[in-house]
Amino acid sequence: MKFLVLVENLRKALSLVEHALGKNAHLPILESFCIVAKGSTVSISATNLEIGMVTSCSAKIEKEGTAAVAARPLLNFLQQLNEAKVTIEQKEKTVLVTSDSYTASLQTYEIEEFPLIPVVKGTDHVQIESSLFAHACEQVSFASSTSDFRPELNSVCIRTDPQDGIRFVGTDTFRLAEKYIATKECLRIPEAKQSLLVPLRTIQEVTRIAKEKLEPLTILSDPTQASFEWSDTRMVSRLVEGEFPEYSSVIPSTFKIETLISHPKFLEALKVSGVFSSRLHDVRFSFDPKEKTITILATDALAGENRANFRVDKCKGESLEASFNYRYLIDALGALNPKSKIIFNVSDTDRPALIQEEGDGTYFCIIMPLRV
Repeated sequence: MKFLVLVENLRKALSLVEHALGKNAHLPILESFCIVAKGSTVSISATNLEIGMVTSCSAKIEKEGTAAVAARPLLNFLQQLNEAKVTIEQKEKTVLVTSDSYTASLQTYEIEEFPLIPVVKGTDHVQIESSLFAHACEQVSFASSTSDFRPELNSVCIRTDPQDGIRFVGTDTFRLAEKYIATKECLRIPEAKQSLLVPLRTIQEVTRIAKEKLEPLTILSDPTQASFEWSDTRMVSRLVEGEFPEYSSVIPSTFKIETLISHPKFLEALKVSGVFSSRLHDVRFSFDPKEKTITILATDALAGENRANFRVDKCKGESLEASFNYRYLIDALGALNPKSKIIFNVSDTDRPALIQEEGDGTYFCIIMPLRV
């Protein structure tokens, strides 16, 4: 194997797939890049056995071949290099990376040991604009559980229905976020309904890539895995086994208090109050419909106390007090337009509250009050 490649192109490709590298003392091959030089393209793969990434870049191929190269030394070397081109050549059990001023010799592994990254051949597929997919994932993934104790919660559920569209849902049982994308906004939806439980880490990595892509994203799946694909990049991930919780019954439809709040004002009040919250991150809301005000009280035995009182655009219903985790509220606001008006409706002290952007029925987040 021997090829000439632009440093910037190779660096970009390696940086993209490095997130799939594994760390396993018993499988050092997972700490390598699989490099395939063929035709006029160099393909680079990495996997940790849970996810696998493959991307490519153009190169001048002098000799086709394949090598599994120690990943970190190669990427670190290229990141420090301030030259335009390098030649990469396989020499027995090493790979030489040569520029005008430097020559690095890198360890290689037996290529036969590199795990096969499967090609998913689903019977139908989803196609959606990358930016739309990334935004939807960012709006719900914060609500997913970060613990793998219940894998079905450490995921994002993607449900497709040709008559409805796509729904993205994340929950950790204390909060839940859903984003809806209508069928007409999608480029393609499978004829049969689908429900994919995609691991949270996979969602985070696909989102990272999708935010940089200008072309549409294609999603192929079979019962155990899904592939997220662009023309020069694909990412394959296992799917989570199990059932996503049925949540339609917990979405509140009636409220004791309905409010409309300026996003900047709400966010500022929460951040200031958070300085004085206890280790439970609790703040107490008092709603006064007569005065159209909200008071947020935060108390901590060591920090002291803070009381935020502000008028809102709407405060309709009955006087009510309820406590919430202020961090959960800030997370929900982070998924919404920072210049918008926020609907914040509370059902009761022991039932979920609803947060969504005024005039946008495609997204909502519900959060359970705290019992303190």
